Amino acid sequence: MTSPSATAFPLVTQDRIAATLEALDLKFYREDNGEVRTAFPGLVVFFEVENEGFKATSRWMAVVDGPEDTERLRELANTLNRSLPLVRVHPVQRADGTAIAIVEAPFFSSDGFADEQLREMCEYFFSAIHHVAGKLREAFPGREESFTDGAKEA
Repeated sequence: MTSPSATAFPLVTQDRIAATLEALDLKFYREDNGEVRTAFPGLVVFFEVENEGFKATSRWMAVVDGPEDTERLRELANTLNRSLPLVRVHPVQRADGTAIAIVEAPFFSSDGFADEQLREMCEYFFSAIHHVAGKLREAFPGREESFTDGAKEA
């Protein structure tokens, strides 16, 4: 019987994600608990790190209201989910009857990731969320809210 091998690559940490964003020349900030956040026009992104890898999540900053728009958001999410590998769009109905769109992608590995892998995964996710945001903007023009007021930079 062989013993488990050492991790081939370092595990993902919030520090490694921050370093990746710096290497991509992207601004970011850190929450008090150390979690990294970044943003693009109309999108905010955060990262959850676990032993098995990490999950990138983005919220499109628009809010849709009314049953017809909420249903249209659900239908668009289903259409996008059929064509996007790994990334999932989730329409989320809020208590006030409005709905928002969340986009997420899990990246699993118990053996860690090389720096280049981590960079490519982030680039893929950022590309995917821009594609999704473009489709959402087409379906719901003029709905995005400002998310930069009061944002802290690192």
